[in-house]
Amino acid sequence: MVKWFPALKYWNLANAITTCGVVCGMLAMLLFVQGHNAIAFTLYGAAILGDYVDGIIARKLKQTSTFGQELDSLADAISFCVLPAFAGYALGVTSPLGIAALLLYAVTGLWRLAYFNVNGLEGAGQHSYYTGIPTTIAASWLLVLSPLFLAGDFPGHEAVLAVIYVICGLLMLSAVPFKKNGWMTKILYVLLPAAVIVDWLIV
Repeated sequence: MVKWFPALKYWNLANAITTCGVVCGMLAMLLFVQGHNAIAFTLYGAAILGDYVDGIIARKLKQTSTFGQELDSLADAISFCVLPAFAGYALGVTSPLGIAALLLYAVTGLWRLAYFNVNGLEGAGQHSYYTGIPTTIAASWLLVLSPLFLAGDFPGHEAVLAVIYVICGLLMLSAVPFKKNGWMTKILYVLLPAAVIVDWLIV
């Protein structure tokens, strides 16, 4: 099999989880189009979970590789740059300025990924930090705020969402130091599943 499909030599559990995360992200986009928003946001959350788990598995099983790092970055581009912007459009951010905000988010996310691929983490050990918030964190906070996407009947709904996208995009590209595994990451362990539950209650 590897003879005919040489990329498969990199197939392992960690890369399989990364791939499943991408599949979740792509399915979420299709479900947003079809209006199955609660399921779509659940798969959105599954993509975030996959991004968290694949790194742990890779380190525990000694499956880290350059291929895995590249695959993870490409997966992040789909699940945490394109998917959140797509979700915003599918759920009502459709004015010219709104679309500009979504494009800003997606593009700054891609630049953030490229910047990290070149520069990596700053500092060392327990004092290591990211420059700018990671795409995973930006996408996670958008999911935490997903009930706002579904409660689209309040005044200025689209404008509020557009501003949130702009803020997240600028934070990704900023020089703001973001501690790896800091409190803002840990609090998401509670807020993310809570947001998905609220989404199901809303729909």
